[in-house]
Amino acid sequence: MGIRRISIALLWGLAVALASSAYAGQAQALYAEIMGCEHGCTVAAAGWPLPYLIDYPGISVVGSASLMGALTGEDQFRLWSFLGTTIFWALVALAAGALWKRGRR
Repeated sequence: MGIRRISIALLWGLAVALASSAYAGQAQALYAEIMGCEHGCTVAAAGWPLPYLIDYPGISVVGSASLMGALTGEDQFRLWSFLGTTIFWALVALAAGALWKRGRR
């Protein structure tokens, strides 16, 4: 497997991970400074398969999480979940590329 193929898969993984921010869901979050969330609560989240944009109930519009919210500091960005999502989609891209190459033979 070549460096070029891996690089292309990583770029696809990054693009699809960013696009997955349109997928709205929920996640567990712990906010010691917010009453009702000291021991954890369910909040809005975005990203799939691992939600990486997490609603911060004390600042952002309640019930939404977005890339723009993360860029402005209204929502939280979970780096490790984003990396996991990117790697997941990169592996999907690698598998799809291998299947396509196999089918063209």
